[in-house]
Amino acid sequence: MFNYYFYTVEYSPFKRPSDCAILVVDDEEIICELLESALHGTYRVTTCLSGAEALRLLEQHSFDVVISDLGLPGVSGLDVLRFAKDKDDFVEIMIITGFASLESATSAINLGVAAYLTKPLAIADLQLQVEKSVATRLFHLKSLRFMKEAGGFEPHVKDHLFDMTALYYFSRKLMLSLEMPEILRIVLQEINERMDASFCVLGLSYLSYSEIAAMPRVGELPEPLVRRSLQTNWNDGFGGFDKAQFEKGEIPLTLYKGKKGVCEPPADNTPATVQLSLMGQTIGSLLIFRPARVTFTEAESQFLHVFSSYVSGVIEHGYLDLQAKVQARTDGLTGIANHRCFHEQLGREIARADRNKSEFAVVLMDIDDFKFVNDTYGHLVGDAVIKDLSRRIGAMVRKGDTFSRQGGEEFSLILPDTSLEGAEILAQRVCEHINAAPFVFSQTSVRYTISLGISVYKGKYPRTKDALIGDADDALYKSKKSGKNRVSSTPLKP
Repeated sequence: MFNYYFYTVEYSPFKRPSDCAILVVDDEEIICELLESALHGTYRVTTCLSGAEALRLLEQHSFDVVISDLGLPGVSGLDVLRFAKDKDDFVEIMIITGFASLESATSAINLGVAAYLTKPLAIADLQLQVEKSVATRLFHLKSLRFMKEAGGFEPHVKDHLFDMTALYYFSRKLMLSLEMPEILRIVLQEINERMDASFCVLGLSYLSYSEIAAMPRVGELPEPLVRRSLQTNWNDGFGGFDKAQFEKGEIPLTLYKGKKGVCEPPADNTPATVQLSLMGQTIGSLLIFRPARVTFTEAESQFLHVFSSYVSGVIEHGYLDLQAKVQARTDGLTGIANHRCFHEQLGREIARADRNKSEFAVVLMDIDDFKFVNDTYGHLVGDAVIKDLSRRIGAMVRKGDTFSRQGGEEFSLILPDTSLEGAEILAQRVCEHINAAPFVFSQTSVRYTISLGISVYKGKYPRTKDALIGDADDALYKSKKSGKNRVSSTPLKP
């Protein structure tokens, strides 16, 4: 049923895209046929339906690009890609999957995956990614041929070529990263290997984010060792940070594990320091602790100069992306979750309750007679009341609860693993706490109250999100009609 085309890789600069062999692995026959149809005629395509068959083909033949489903039965997609990389480190690998997770994405990134695509596929996107992978593969092959013929070059020229190649591989791996923690891990891992370090520390302060990450080349780092090393070398390496905040534990410290082995702290605890900057603004520092010598060679200094410039830009984009994601899910006035975040989290809680047959509660709340507050004191005071409510309730809820502003004077709570009784107890405490003391703003005392409505979702009796919210809204309306400043609930209807 499937056509097989094989090509023995030759490291020739004259290889054309149409000569490139692509292996597609997916346990769904229709997916294999779809991809073979989309790529046939442009490349030499081979398809197979299992990981075991893919390993046999990889053992017998050479491929330029391997495209594999992640969730193959038996031999997994990651196993296929590892095997492909073990045989040919320069093969381009791509993943297609119907379920994406940060864990699987991280494993794929560590393998050097060129693209991580989720089903259902957009064929145009797939073709574009394959075209990029083929172009990269041809670049690799030409580079290998060039390096093979560079035996007569001066040693410093060859070192420069190797540095360029190393930066190229590093940049591809880094740009595939999905989250800031993974970006930091990749940066620390690369520097540990390149500089043969005992361990490295990366401290960053950009936009509203401040954090420190550390990683040994091998083994694990004891946190006290890292903290002592930073406190000892603070003036040299971390001048842009508030040392008092760090000592109070207000700046988060993340420790990553190195490769297998035992970490041996350096005898000399004085690090070499590389500043990270953007447009003249220092955004962080990289501290490199090495077993013996501290001073960089000229070649190392040149490499670190290019490396730090590149990494600074990637870190900037990482934090900007993180900021954009936070802002998209955060209410601009209060800083708590917004309407969009509420619905996203509600969907996740419903799925979890259905899966575990557990329960959770939704509480809707509304400031009573808020129009009177605005008309009497003005919108500036009205906004201050909304922020006061957010501060008070935010201090009362658990870390795992979702407290959000629906808009205007309307707020909500999602309380995981909470029964109707538990939700009523919390809601009553919130109601009494708001009523207990007036809000004072610029010598103006404003007493306000809230009404609350509760609905409970039970995984044993699934229902729609709209039905759940509707029940909570009905309960809130009941509180309003019954005199306000009170809690009502809607009984569950099995």
